[in-house]
Amino acid sequence: MSRAASTTLALALALSVFLVDQGSKRLVEGSLRLGESIPLIPGVLRLSYTRNDGGAFGVLGGQSGVLLLGSAVAVAFVLWMLLQGPPTRSTALGCGLILGGAAGNLLDRLTAGDVTDFLDLEFWPLREWPVFNAADVAIVLGVAVLLLAALRPERAGQQQAAASDRGKAES
Repeated sequence: MSRAASTTLALALALSVFLVDQGSKRLVEGSLRLGESIPLIPGVLRLSYTRNDGGAFGVLGGQSGVLLLGSAVAVAFVLWMLLQGPPTRSTALGCGLILGGAAGNLLDRLTAGDVTDFLDLEFWPLREWPVFNAADVAIVLGVAVLLLAALRPERAGQQQAAASDRGKAES
């Protein structure tokens, strides 16, 4: 995969995640009262409108300056990874998911000072899991994709070598 294609894929995915995240948050804010909760899938998932002034799981609650700085550093690091690392599909997917999620939560923090959360798992063992949002899901999935790709670097190298060999054979 070329650098341009990798970057385009990551940015398109980031924009998609950002739009889904912001749209779902506005839908929840317009449909529920703060603190209201309704079942989506009984016994599995509830829609629970909450506000979170902390980071993941409420860590650093009330420390908006630290959270904003951390978000900016994370976005810069992910962009650096995308632009400096090998242009693989896994890197593009992971970085795109993280960028879109980080941008969604960062916009909330900049405009409202906190983040809208609404996904509430209610099945064991996650019954006590904190409420989260679509941006959080994207960030976790993005990190998982990058970790899995890092654990299998030889495959990425093999794919790049095979692509290079095909290019030479076609010349």
